Amino acid sequence: MRKVYWILLLLLLFPIRASAIHEVIDARCTTELKKSLREDAKNVAYRLTKVENKDDVTYSLLFYNVTNDIYLEDGNGNKYGTKLENLKPGTSLMISIYASNKNYCNGYKAGSKLIKVPYYNKYSKSDLCKGYENYSLCKEDSNITMTQKEFEKAMSDYINSLKPKQEEQKQQEEQTNKFDFIEFINDYWVYILIPLVVILITIGVVMLINKRKNRGIL
Repeated sequence: MRKVYWILLLLLLFPIRASAIHEVIDARCTTELKKSLREDAKNVAYRLTKVENKDDVTYSLLFYNVTNDIYLEDGNGNKYGTKLENLKPGTSLMISIYASNKNYCNGYKAGSKLIKVPYYNKYSKSDLCKGYENYSLCKEDSNITMTQKEFEKAMSDYINSLKPKQEEQKQQEEQTNKFDFIEFINDYWVYILIPLVVILITIGVVMLINKRKNRGIL
């Protein structure tokens, strides 16, 4: 009990004050104004662009629709403009959107956005990936940590594993495209026989008429 007593006494002597980093104290920051700021935050958009410098790849981040009433800030308290550069592939940013000092709600947190910078797979441009662009090791945004030799071996194993399937598919296509004359006759003999009979009868009639003409009957 004595220990609890001393703890309570210390709390009374040295009160702990908890307050938000961005605290709004202006009474003129109305509910309607906060609602409007949240809409502004919701409308903030961004675009990531890949920047290639030889073998080095980074991303630039461009924000749109950032009005004068809001500003952007990361978790470390760094304020941002509308553009960030030299972002490493695979990193994540939590951007908080606060009301600026242009309005009565200065410091009010109106929203946030989690931005994930895509990974970059340097092996995606390898010659081994030609024709296999949809394979996980060849996708540009795959997180690949292999060495060059490990990648080449993995791709070689994958390509070799597909050969039996490719040969089987090729044989099926050849069989499909191969013209089977006997099967064709069996399936369509009626459609072939009728025109043939008509042609033969027509030829016979013509020959008979010509023969009679030659004899002077007609």
